[in-house]
Amino acid sequence: MSVRIDIHADDFGESVHASRDILECLKDGKLNSISVLANMSCFEECVRLYREAQEEFPWQPAISVHVNLMEGSCLSDPKGLPDLVDEKGHFQISWEKLFFVSYLPSRNRFKKQLKKEIELQIKAVAGVFSELNLQELRIDSHQHTHMIPVVAEALFEVLEEQGWKASYIRDAKEPFFVFLKKTSLYKTYRPVNFVKNILLNYCSALLQKRFQNAGMKPMYLWGLIMSGHMDEERIRQLLPNMEKKAEHNGRMLEILFHPGQVLREEISDEFSQEDAIAFHVSPDRSVEKQAVYALDLAQKVRKR
Repeated sequence: MSVRIDIHADDFGESVHASRDILECLKDGKLNSISVLANMSCFEECVRLYREAQEEFPWQPAISVHVNLMEGSCLSDPKGLPDLVDEKGHFQISWEKLFFVSYLPSRNRFKKQLKKEIELQIKAVAGVFSELNLQELRIDSHQHTHMIPVVAEALFEVLEEQGWKASYIRDAKEPFFVFLKKTSLYKTYRPVNFVKNILLNYCSALLQKRFQNAGMKPMYLWGLIMSGHMDEERIRQLLPNMEKKAEHNGRMLEILFHPGQVLREEISDEFSQEDAIAFHVSPDRSVEKQAVYALDLAQKVRKR
């Protein structure tokens, strides 16, 4: 197979413990890239930990800005984001509301607020990671909010207005039918994740022209239907067909893991969504970390 594969971990900077887990994977050469959140209170501490560990990395991972509009504190003045945050500056908007706002008259009001925050989060990450060139940005987002039409429009306008360029913006387009080829796995999937897959594929279709005009190379993401439980056994079963699908369609493949676990005692009012909290502290994150180690795909990719 000649498919370009990226073994990626989201949520560096979500908590100190989660970030230490990710750093362990980096030091052992298990990841090709990571996404960094800038709007959690532990951000500076996590950056310090990264710098201390960096000399132990066998290679320099690619770093993406993980735009976070779902949790944490805004970097903007909260008074300027009345539709996105509460009085403490903590995000309180839902994915669903942002999606529906994309088709409402209030769209431009929300977009103006989104642009302020997206710009500051990109600047915050780029400001401490010199590896992240503002002319070669890598961008994705917490819960894939950058795929929502109004958020995507805000992001692309920020890039254009600031004169920044992105070399990589995650297209959260995940092949659907690959998961149906293994009938023995049907009962292992959460139905709600199929809904996420379909909705994000819809958003991806809307964004294809923008991605192409921005020079983005076509890609697939793997990590939606199995989100929260990217385990070794199922990955081994599905990987050949996933690679075949990507190669056939001339797309690269980003395999997304969440190997960093947040400790229950790290949960504060920055974490505002109950469902998300359960995801952050879930022991399934340790399952994903184990899969990253057992599969050792990052090493194999680099040797191709």
